[in-house]
Amino acid sequence: MSLAADPVLSLRTDNARTRAERPRERPVEWRRTAALTRAVAIAACCLIVSVAFGRVDLALIAAPFVVGTVLLLRERPERTPEARLDVGEAVCAEGDTASAVLHVANPEPVRVTTVVTAAADHWIDLHTGRGDFAERLYPNSARELLVAGRAKRWGGHHLGPVHVQSYACGGLLETTVQRLPGQKVWVLPVPGWFDSAESLPFADGVAGVHRSRRIGDSGELAEVRLYQPGDRLRRIDWRTSARSQELYVNATLSERDTDVTLILDLQIEAGESGGVDGPASVADLTVRAAGAVAAHYALQGDRVGCIEFGARARRLRAGTGRRHNLALLRWLASVEIPADSLPPSVEMLRRRLDSHRSMHVVFTPLLTERSIGLVAALARAGRPVLCVDTLPGHVAPPARSHWTPYAERLWRLARTNTVMELRDLGVAVEPWTGSASLDDVIAQLVRRRYR
Repeated sequence: MSLAADPVLSLRTDNARTRAERPRERPVEWRRTAALTRAVAIAACCLIVSVAFGRVDLALIAAPFVVGTVLLLRERPERTPEARLDVGEAVCAEGDTASAVLHVANPEPVRVTTVVTAAADHWIDLHTGRGDFAERLYPNSARELLVAGRAKRWGGHHLGPVHVQSYACGGLLETTVQRLPGQKVWVLPVPGWFDSAESLPFADGVAGVHRSRRIGDSGELAEVRLYQPGDRLRRIDWRTSARSQELYVNATLSERDTDVTLILDLQIEAGESGGVDGPASVADLTVRAAGAVAAHYALQGDRVGCIEFGARARRLRAGTGRRHNLALLRWLASVEIPADSLPPSVEMLRRRLDSHRSMHVVFTPLLTERSIGLVAALARAGRPVLCVDTLPGHVAPPARSHWTPYAERLWRLARTNTVMELRDLGVAVEPWTGSASLDDVIAQLVRRRYR
């Protein structure tokens, strides 16, 4: 018996939900306007009254309406204009222009006036095509109308919907409103500038920019030793050899790459986002800081991966290079912090980590016990952990009474105490301040590793 004929599979469960059918959109067609209705009604009333009461003046009044309506309706369009919304570049950066092109074609040998009403998300400030604007379409022609706006914040935003309505015969005929659904535009975050001259611990890759403990070809001097068969002649230290009357060579440390794992704490959103030009919330600071760190290490040859510590628990595999950096920014642009989400599990996240020798950078505002427990668990497991504090300085609890400032002060003292306890566990905790803000703590990790 086939699966389709199995009676068990055809049973309906108690919590089965019927699939909601999408309402069918009505076809676009021509219809009369209120102006045509008024013209016909006035002409008919005047002619009827003039015939009934013998009023010639009323017939003369109705004549312009009749003649004008007949002349305008001589060339009636049969087919409606065709409209199509096309988002060419569906990806842009914060502060750049997100645009879509509206193609409107008039297949009839009649002039048509098209009225377009465009809208967008509140994070896209339309400056071209905002509100209602009209364009005249000549017979058998087409026009391209630009709908563009400035993207003020990262994420997936809708450009649209766009309502299109056309008029013909001097405004006596109009089409039904054609609704073009909006299309999604991904706005990539603009990472903050980050640059670090410090090496990372556990450089065990093939080739890179970080100093390792292994002897190899590099410019980092390890020691001066006696010449051995197989050493290259260009490694000979002629000054030391001349003083000691024996042949000495310079031994160098190899340069290798390493793994960097970025862990984003996305449990709680605090603060209001003002976009690319306004104040940053916790999510803004987390995404932009992670993008800056990822771009720095991915472009210099290290393998960078990302993990969400939140309700969605997404993961981006480790990679390197410019292409992986663009994919990582696209991954960061789809970050969401859902309201009333289930708390994440620290143990499940630890199981998803690849290697103990990876550099773990945790971006967290340190606002929940689970976040603090995650950082402490990684440190107790012997993993190199760098905790980046992503709580903006302007974020404060709302004022509810005159005790709010004192409660905030106690909360900040308790948070400072938590940071000190994490540092006692060997966790490097540093607030995000942009370029070269993590050099000191990375240097401490390297010294602790090679001590």
